[in-house]
Amino acid sequence: MSEVYFVAADKNKNKNVRFSLVEKLERLLKKAGCSNLSGIVALKMHMGELKNKTFIKPVYVKKMVDVVKQHGGDPFVTDTTTIYRAGRYTAMDYYRTASAHGFHISYLGCPVIIADGLKDEGVQVNEQVEIARMIYNSDSMLIVSHATGHGASSFGGAIKNVAMGCVTKRTKLYQHEVTRPVRNPELCSRCDRCRVACKHDAIDDDHEIILENCVSCGACMSECETGALRPPEGMSTDLQKRLAEVAHTVLRNLPYSDSNLLYLNFLIDITPFCDCAEFAPEYLCPDIGILASNDIVAIDMATIDMIGTHLFKGDPTIQVREAHALGIGAMEYDLIDLELESGAGNQKSDW
Repeated sequence: MSEVYFVAADKNKNKNVRFSLVEKLERLLKKAGCSNLSGIVALKMHMGELKNKTFIKPVYVKKMVDVVKQHGGDPFVTDTTTIYRAGRYTAMDYYRTASAHGFHISYLGCPVIIADGLKDEGVQVNEQVEIARMIYNSDSMLIVSHATGHGASSFGGAIKNVAMGCVTKRTKLYQHEVTRPVRNPELCSRCDRCRVACKHDAIDDDHEIILENCVSCGACMSECETGALRPPEGMSTDLQKRLAEVAHTVLRNLPYSDSNLLYLNFLIDITPFCDCAEFAPEYLCPDIGILASNDIVAIDMATIDMIGTHLFKGDPTIQVREAHALGIGAMEYDLIDLELESGAGNQKSDW
């Protein structure tokens, strides 16, 4: 059974409270073992697609950087580029987006380095998986995840952050190939909306999908009004299994031990869509707080339990159970609320 530490978000931001969530974050990091984050520390997060409003804000990241430095670590903030063409498609795109969202070295106190570099650079560890080079070259990693829903994988947390966020485009494509749209030509009205939406020239003049060009971004499906383009059967299950597989491969092939890994899940601004979405039209639930653990499976399971499985589209636990079966974490956990006067842990059922 693994330990998962918790600090609660302020329920009423208009009332005087003892600590703000930023101040609570320092205690959470220290209690969870940030002293093990030594050497060059990759602070892996998602800095938000351009125009996204719900990404984890720089004020929290600055506090993490300060605490890591206090314990002798030398951090840099990092993420990898996307397979779809938008504000994070290249490293140069991403640097501009990060800057627009307030991620500046002068404020954070550390550099922002896009981990797969200018040319999609990675270290190949098996046939399918390449770890982004700057993450592979680090000495420790603080994995900072914004808990959200997700249209394809049901849930996005630490497992998805590692699997999709610590790798090159080629490995992202491997995971996303199970989400490639299926076309029913009998329903196609040839309206061309899908062709306009596709930025990868993956739909030909006859509205057939050009498989070698398709990155499975889903833009065509979101524009199709007739149902001619739909997700494949079992998409969410297959994608979640791929996420667990790749997360397992990444974690087992990093050149440092599990003790040099720490996970933070932010359960605030929880939307049905990940931070790749340009905007968030609604929230799944009110803010809950922040979780920390050395166990990637336990922290994601605790996150899903606290938000509520019923609020997600589909079954969000598939990736967690698969990751557990692969041996990278425990399903059972002790939830330790750091604000309880006794400091004692309470089981997840008490939440």
